[in-house]
Amino acid sequence: MPSQPLIPPLLSPNLSAHPCTSLTLLTSTLGATTNWLVLRFVCATLKSKGYGTGHDCHITQGDPFDQRIVLVSWLRDGAWWRESGRKLGIDFQRVHLIDALSNGLGMGAGGLADVKKAIMKAIGSKKTPTGGGNVILMLDGLDFLLAATGWEVLGMLDMIGELREHVYSTIIATAADMPLSQSPTTPLEISHTAFVMSLAHQARSILSVRGLDTGVAKDVSGVLRISKGAEESRDEGDVEERECLYYVGSDGGVKVFERGA
Repeated sequence: MPSQPLIPPLLSPNLSAHPCTSLTLLTSTLGATTNWLVLRFVCATLKSKGYGTGHDCHITQGDPFDQRIVLVSWLRDGAWWRESGRKLGIDFQRVHLIDALSNGLGMGAGGLADVKKAIMKAIGSKKTPTGGGNVILMLDGLDFLLAATGWEVLGMLDMIGELREHVYSTIIATAADMPLSQSPTTPLEISHTAFVMSLAHQARSILSVRGLDTGVAKDVSGVLRISKGAEESRDEGDVEERECLYYVGSDGGVKVFERGA
């Protein structure tokens, strides 16, 4: 087990509550991945005692505290997730893990239809026989398919919208490097920018990680910025915006701290 608290205190309020129908967007850059954030969301979801706001959602049936997870990853294989989760004490028995990377999900002739079918089947498997339980859908690296397949952005966004109708809340991890999000020129850059900006417009909160502007430091892995998505900005909401530093240790532990701390 890591020496640091599994859920850093500064991060905890943003991980422990998933309002009904909400979308949380995690963005990464080259050299600053969101894998440690996804694992913290898994842990916080499994340990959560409630949902915070929006718990009257029509999707909620049965035990309101029965949270289940469907995690689909195109960037890391199943062995990586299980081993990384084991180090943190995460029980993957309550997680339906789809190893899209090893299985090439979405790369075949079926395309988006195969992806949607596999995820819908997993969502159904995590619900109780009476339909109870609240499923949290986590999509890691779905944007990989933009580069690998050349799919239309609107088709991917439509699929995400349909999937969100069948789960309690959704968490999506995607890349947001500067060449992909600022002054796009190539078809891939334009598609990726449209994809990320559309998700940001629908998101309740956005957690972004990037490297240090000054380069590499032995006691700092990067910068974490927490901001409101466009959906949350329409109301007062409860997302506390802030920018912190973080450090990922060799044992898997993570420390999140204020600048100058």
